[in-house]
Amino acid sequence: MTPGQMNVIVHEKQTATGEWFAAMFPHEPSTPAPTQKCLPDQDAAGEQDINSAENVDDTEDNEEFLEKLISITSKSLPKLEVEERYNITRELGSGSYGHVLQVQHRERGISMALKLMSKEHTGRREFLWEYCIALCLSSHPTLLRTIGSAFESSTHYGFAQELAPAGDLCSILNSGEGLPEVQVKQCAAQLADALDFMHGKALVHRDIKLDNVLLFDQQCQLVKLGDFGLTRLEGTLISAMSTVLPYSPPELCLLEKTESLALDSSLDIWAFGVLLFCICTGCIPWDMAMSPDPKFEEFSIWQNRTIPGEAPGLWKVFTAPALRMFCRIMALDPNRRSPAIEVNKYLHLPWRVGTSEETQDDLLKTINSEACLKGPSEDNTELGRNPKENCLQQMQLEVIPPEKTHTIQMGPNPGSSPSPHEGSRLKGPGLEP
Repeated sequence: MTPGQMNVIVHEKQTATGEWFAAMFPHEPSTPAPTQKCLPDQDAAGEQDINSAENVDDTEDNEEFLEKLISITSKSLPKLEVEERYNITRELGSGSYGHVLQVQHRERGISMALKLMSKEHTGRREFLWEYCIALCLSSHPTLLRTIGSAFESSTHYGFAQELAPAGDLCSILNSGEGLPEVQVKQCAAQLADALDFMHGKALVHRDIKLDNVLLFDQQCQLVKLGDFGLTRLEGTLISAMSTVLPYSPPELCLLEKTESLALDSSLDIWAFGVLLFCICTGCIPWDMAMSPDPKFEEFSIWQNRTIPGEAPGLWKVFTAPALRMFCRIMALDPNRRSPAIEVNKYLHLPWRVGTSEETQDDLLKTINSEACLKGPSEDNTELGRNPKENCLQQMQLEVIPPEKTHTIQMGPNPGSSPSPHEGSRLKGPGLEP
């Protein structure tokens, strides 16, 4: 098998509900995978699913890959009511999309967060897109893990994700009070890694905010980025927003109704900078990143200065190194914004005025000692990343317990042309059920 080929292993549990259909995308195996097809007996529908995924061009881009995954998932989407699979514990949140419930799986006894999207407000394709994106990102230790299969009930679409027992960043942040610097930097490092992973796959999250950073402990030793409902591929054209948010970058705020903007990772980087400001100060920097917002105008003038000048407003609480960091990730020109992992260069430096060198040393020791910053926990599947490219090496669609298995060989088309996303493709997503 050539390095660019991948095997897709599908385990099908032959039950009426088809439950526990899930996907895992581990790193490329060290030993060559078998190239033969192993196709056990299956019904016509199952064979059709397999045929739809065969003969995949290795140079296909992310959009083509996701379209195939959506197609496969759609054909195998089981129909069941929530109570058939889960015991509902409580509601975690709700909105126009539907509800997020804390549930316990009836057979496995595991507590999970179940996202239910109303069919009245959510189209089937829209749901499948979010689910497949979430599934593809599940191997990363600081991106929220999707568990088990998607399904549809009579009124909703749904899928389960791991439960974040400590809530989100909003739940521990008091107005006007920033988090302790050690917690800020723990969040910064983990979120930077999550964004770097997504952007390496040519994905833009588009909804970086306090509510979407989920906590697994009150000390922020492990935080994860979630909610991929707005996530799209880089280059996707988007229209002007009906509502301007504090996290929105200037280029999006200034977009006219008749204009469109090609998505770029720089949109996430700006929102990441706003989020860091929020957790450092307990305040939002402005209501919108455009005139006539006075706080943004002050920041814009300061950013465009030609000679050194005092930072405006609450930006005065930051040290010179921290201000340099913010200037780089929140450059007014999106083409000049640094990647998210730029923040890692500043973790060893004090961010707030008044932080002593001794305190800073203690902070750095604490951050470096946290297991979540060294790599994934033992119960997470680690994604092996090739330093030269981030690409999908192997996809496994897995069910617990597996009762039938067939392998699909997916290899390059000799006459194919290079992908526009070559080197940044969805080649390593994953899930550990």
